[in-house]
Amino acid sequence: MPLNRFVAVSLAAALLVLFSLAAPAIKAQQTEETVGDPERGRVVYRSVGYCVNCHGWPADGETGLLLQAPPGPNLRQTELGTEALTEIIACGIPGTAMPFHDRAAYRDGRCFGMELSDFAPENAPVRGKTFSDTDVANVVAYLQTYVIGRGEPTFEECAEFYDNPSAAACRGLE
Repeated sequence: MPLNRFVAVSLAAALLVLFSLAAPAIKAQQTEETVGDPERGRVVYRSVGYCVNCHGWPADGETGLLLQAPPGPNLRQTELGTEALTEIIACGIPGTAMPFHDRAAYRDGRCFGMELSDFAPENAPVRGKTFSDTDVANVVAYLQTYVIGRGEPTFEECAEFYDNPSAAACRGLE
């Protein structure tokens, strides 16, 4: 093999090895502080907590919302870190449609130092589906891995979210 071709093949092989090592880091944008299982978090986001109803499948607060649900904020653009995301998912946001998912929220002061009796009925936090602490961490890991910092939703993201490239929600993105 001529020297130039040998160098080119060697360089290509080295780049392939480097890319394959870096590929998980490129796809998974988890931060060092991320804990939890992002794949389980996707299931909780999609099917258990019904987060998709208000935030949409891509968590942009616009796409694929349940029409009767209030639109949630764009989580693709959030600057919230692990601690803040965990607190909001566990405790909700009183006075808004964001529900709390911690079973003991507002019973012992763990959420914003408050209890349910501290709220007027019209401002009381909304109860959502109960998550374990592990599933709260899993949803945070999902958001940090697949949602936060992403631009416009893509067909590939939609197909991956639904585990189905033929999902009706993905049709307009092709």
